[in-house]
Amino acid sequence: MIEIYHKLHSYQPDPETRILIIGTWLPDRTDSPDFFYGWNKSFLWHLLPISFGRESLKDATLLEKKDFMKEFKVDFTDVISSLSVEEKDQNVADDSFVDASVEKWTDLIALIDSLPKLEAVYFTRKTFNGLPNIRVKVVEAAKHCLDKNIRFCKLDTPSKYFDPGKQQQWRDTIVTGKTCLRV
Repeated sequence: MIEIYHKLHSYQPDPETRILIIGTWLPDRTDSPDFFYGWNKSFLWHLLPISFGRESLKDATLLEKKDFMKEFKVDFTDVISSLSVEEKDQNVADDSFVDASVEKWTDLIALIDSLPKLEAVYFTRKTFNGLPNIRVKVVEAAKHCLDKNIRFCKLDTPSKYFDPGKQQQWRDTIVTGKTCLRV
């Protein structure tokens, strides 16, 4: 068995963060993007800025993305810190395989507690199909947020496609607070 770490395993969200977005996994591989949601199939950097009335940052530099993050006090983490897999399976990305192979989880509760200005946490999945272990960790974080009076909602996944309905759900959840898919 080998352990595969999260590509940004030493990354810490800014203490000024007011909005924390939680994803699942970014393996430390040479073909992985340099930052959260940087895969070509992810539209987060399109959805998020447009929600705030800005231009898409999908093809922007990391510096431009970080400027946006600082301005809107948004930051990121993932629920998984590392996987333990057979060497032959190190490139398997199937959700249920990843869920079953977690070696170390991100301590979401400690992270939430370390962000004194945190107002809202968003998980970028609507369902937990095939993800029973991730579900447990996200539900724990959601309950902790509820206890601390921090908003916790799920978002339509930013992966695979963009459409106006998804954009509206992101805006209504993050910016206007009209909707919230509960865990």
